[in-house]
Amino acid sequence: MPDAASLPFVTVISTGGTIARHSDNPCDTVDYAEIGHDLGGGHLLSALPDVVRARFRVREIAFSQKDSSHMDMSQWAVLAQCIRDLLRDSPDMAGVVVTHGTTTLEEAAFFLDLVLDGERPVVLVGAQRPASAISADGPANLHAALLVAASAQARGKGVLVVSDNEIHAASSVTKASTYRLDTFRSPDFGPLGVIEGDVVCFARQSVARRHIDGDVLARLRHGVPRVDICYSYSGGDGAAIAAFHAAGARGIVVASMLPGMCAPAENAQIDAVCAQGVAIVMSSQGSSGATLARHDLRQRGIMAAGRLRPRQARIMLALCLALDLPVVRIQELFDIP
Repeated sequence: MPDAASLPFVTVISTGGTIARHSDNPCDTVDYAEIGHDLGGGHLLSALPDVVRARFRVREIAFSQKDSSHMDMSQWAVLAQCIRDLLRDSPDMAGVVVTHGTTTLEEAAFFLDLVLDGERPVVLVGAQRPASAISADGPANLHAALLVAASAQARGKGVLVVSDNEIHAASSVTKASTYRLDTFRSPDFGPLGVIEGDVVCFARQSVARRHIDGDVLARLRHGVPRVDICYSYSGGDGAAIAAFHAAGARGIVVASMLPGMCAPAENAQIDAVCAQGVAIVMSSQGSSGATLARHDLRQRGIMAAGRLRPRQARIMLALCLALDLPVVRIQELFDIP
């Protein structure tokens, strides 16, 4: 039995989600969110076999117990500060695991990746099936996340998402399926690596990371700038864009028709609100490929989201607006591949 002090030290922060939900029906993988109940963060580690738990020195922190559809940037800012404090106060800690609902896990991961800049890994993990389900995936996912957080190979790669024995970069991962276990995918470049048995294997380096300079977390304590997402479609009249502007949006991300096109009436409304100082970012509804800063967009003063999907683009634009960054700097961040 190894000495406890020699074991990799990992902090597990629980925030809720499917991984910590229970239903009385072991066949229930759909209705548990409404009719089930929360288990609490302490259950997560107890679901792992003793032989697995014995391989790590784990500190557990119960941050929240929420369906991730109830999470937002103000709560992720508090979570980010918690992680910063833990890493500062525990130099012997190998890494951090955050358990999170999968509905907004990709947004949480991207937010944290933008505001955290340390070398030690921060790994987000969730589950597609509740803890009570036949073949629940939570314990296996949590074990894999612990392995990655404890791995020296994971250092310097930014915030990671671990699911179904794959390791994804926060900047490229998306939830692609409603109920399948392989829901998290990185469409453009694929996963960074895999976990095979108990071996963490990185096949490639992550792309260049975006980082929001300045103490954006302090700014967010005074409120998150309103940024909305408008879905474009054939025949769209732009009424949603006008409504978002009237509601006080400082920025609007347009989820355009590929490769970055909108209906004529939508374009007219976009130009109208842009002229009134609303920051506009053109993204696309596609799962892969970049929305490029074409001549037309540049002439109209509209930013292009690059490879960021609409929900990611919304988060980054909100953080940039919180720091009052100039458009040129914001576009530089979007241009990172």
